[in-house]
Amino acid sequence: MSAEMNIVCAWCAGPAACVEGAVSHGICVECALAMLRKLPKAYLASIAEPDGTVTLFSGHRLDIETGRRR
Repeated sequence: MSAEMNIVCAWCAGPAACVEGAVSHGICVECALAMLRKLPKAYLASIAEPDGTVTLFSGHRLDIETGRRR
């Protein structure tokens, strides 16, 4: 028997991962990007990749200049 986990966004309560079973909490891509957009640009620049993006664990990237997903 495998232990599957349903991961729900702790910010918006939407699904953060598509698996079934017990419930845990994380953060969905849209809420994570919204949180990054609220951080000071100087801080984002200090942790950005050379191409000017910040990469989430999910692999999605935020362009710190435009505030849009790449």
